[in-house]
Amino acid sequence: MSRARSGRGGLALLLAFSLSGCGATTSTEVGVRTRLVWFFEKRGTQEVYPPGGVYFFLPVINSWNTLPISQQNLFMTANASEGDRLGRDDITFKTKDGNNVYIDVNVMWRIDPKKADYLISHIGQSALEIKERLVRPISRSVIRDVFNEITSEEYYQVTVKNRMAASAKDQLAKELAPFGVFVDQLQVQQHRFDKEYQDAINAQKQAEADVQTLVEQQKNMAVQKQSELEGKRSEWNKRLEDALGEAGRTRNEADGYYQTKTNQAKATIAVAQAEAEGVRKEAEALSKLGGDAYVKMQVARQFSQKKILIVPGSNVSTMNVNEMVNFLLGKAPLPAAAVPAPAPEPKR
Repeated sequence: MSRARSGRGGLALLLAFSLSGCGATTSTEVGVRTRLVWFFEKRGTQEVYPPGGVYFFLPVINSWNTLPISQQNLFMTANASEGDRLGRDDITFKTKDGNNVYIDVNVMWRIDPKKADYLISHIGQSALEIKERLVRPISRSVIRDVFNEITSEEYYQVTVKNRMAASAKDQLAKELAPFGVFVDQLQVQQHRFDKEYQDAINAQKQAEADVQTLVEQQKNMAVQKQSELEGKRSEWNKRLEDALGEAGRTRNEADGYYQTKTNQAKATIAVAQAEAEGVRKEAEALSKLGGDAYVKMQVARQFSQKKILIVPGSNVSTMNVNEMVNFLLGKAPLPAAAVPAPAPEPKR
C-alpha cells in the first residue's frame, strides 16, 4: 500500500513539473501572474515579478503578462507618416476668442511597476492597449481643457505657450497617477490655424515684415546720411585747418616783416640819433674857443680831397688850389706856379 502511495505521489510530482509554466522578464519590463481559477489561491490573485528574471508557475490556472517600464511615446500629429495612428491625429482646441488651433503633441509616459497588476486587470494587457484605452483619451481631454484658456494672440507668446504646456503636463500627471502611469514630459510642437485665420495671420506677418523692412531701410539710410555728414564734416574741418594754417603762416610772415621793418627803423633811428649826436657835439665844439679854426680845418680837409683849378680870364696860366691849400696848411712849399713871374721889359 505504501509503495502504491509513493508511486502515485511521484507521478503527481512528475505531472506537476511537466505541466509547469515558465515566465521571463527583461531588464526593462515587469511580469504579472494572474490566478485564473481557484487552486490554493483565490481567483484573480496577482503577483508582480521584477525585471530580469525567469519564473515558474502552473500554466493552465495562471496567466502571464509583461509590461514595459521604459519610457513610451504618444505622438499625436497631423502627419500620417509620423504619428501613432494613420491619418490626421493632431489635437484641436478652441481659443478664448473663438479660433481653432491644431497642435502636434508628444506625451512621454511610463508604467509604474508597483501598479502593473492593476493596469493588467483593469486597463489592458499590453502597453499599446494601455496607451489607446487610457493615456490617449485623458491626454487629449486635458490638453484641450488647459489650452482653451488662452487667446490666439497669447499662443504666439513663447512664455505663455510654455506655461500652458507645463500646466497641461502637471494636470495630466495628476489624473494618470492613480492608474499607475507616470508622465515625464509633454511637448507641444507644430501648430496650425483655420485657413481663413491663417491667411489673415500671414497677411499681418507680411505687413509687419514690410514695416520692418522699411524701418531697416530708414535705419540704413540714416546711417548712410550720418556717414556722409561725417565725411563732409571731416572735409570742412580739413579746410578749416588748412585756412587756419594759411592764416597762421601769413600772420607769421607779416609778423616777421613787421619785425624786420621795425628793426630797420630802429637802426635808422639809431644812425640818425648818432649822426645828430655827432652834429650836436660838432656844434658844441664850434661854439667854443677855436671853433673857427676847426671849421677852416674841416673845409680845408674837404677841399684837399678835390682838385680845384683857378683859370684867370686874361692869362692862360693856372693855379693849383690844392697845392695852395697844402701850403696854407703848412704841408707843402709854395708851388712854382704861385711865384709871380718877372714883369716884362718895356719895348723901346
